[in-house]
Amino acid sequence: MSDTALGPVPDKANVLNDLFSEQGAGSAVRFRAGQTIMHQGDLSDHVMMLRTGFAKRVIRCADDAEIVLGLFEPSQVIGEQAALDGLPRSASVVALTDVTAVAVSGDAFRALIGTHPAAASAVLGILGERIREADQGRLELATRTVACRVAARLVALAPRIGAADEATGAVRLPLTQQDLAGWAGASREAVVRTLRRLRDEGVVTTERKTIIVHDLDALRVAAAS
Repeated sequence: MSDTALGPVPDKANVLNDLFSEQGAGSAVRFRAGQTIMHQGDLSDHVMMLRTGFAKRVIRCADDAEIVLGLFEPSQVIGEQAALDGLPRSASVVALTDVTAVAVSGDAFRALIGTHPAAASAVLGILGERIREADQGRLELATRTVACRVAARLVALAPRIGAADEATGAVRLPLTQQDLAGWAGASREAVVRTLRRLRDEGVVTTERKTIIVHDLDALRVAAAS
């Protein structure tokens, strides 16, 4: 998948973060890796300003399958849609790593975008990017193989959430195989088969809740095939 499917770039969200920082709004919160930050279906309308760490936006289906919709990284805004439309949360947000954030009430968020045109423009931009992400995701599901989508997802995630080993150049990603399946829009079994082949070729190895990329160039070739 393309890098655009991972989540909006931080620039627009930085506008909101800067404005809230100037006003001293919100309260600091922390989450451990694996904790749910926001729950699908909840009626809460607060917004989170992510400070450190990474989180994933997911939809859980009736059969407990999980579809990963995007990535949140530092400076990005979480939960703005429910704050704007007053409807239940359309997806859950789960911490991929330890996370720190600032929680802002829905009232404070709406007041901000109602009085600052730059904030309103930033929110519109973020929502527009999410629509483009969804369109791109549907296109890739229809036109690219599972192996291609898995490779593309690892290529896109490596520089964003990966930790590089200076000695070996290997990149460790805090992902389970189920995470990767949800991100690639594939069954866990199909992703396991793909990872097994990549392991046999020396491209990746896997550990508990971790995927280690050893050959990004080989993944780029696989992603483009």
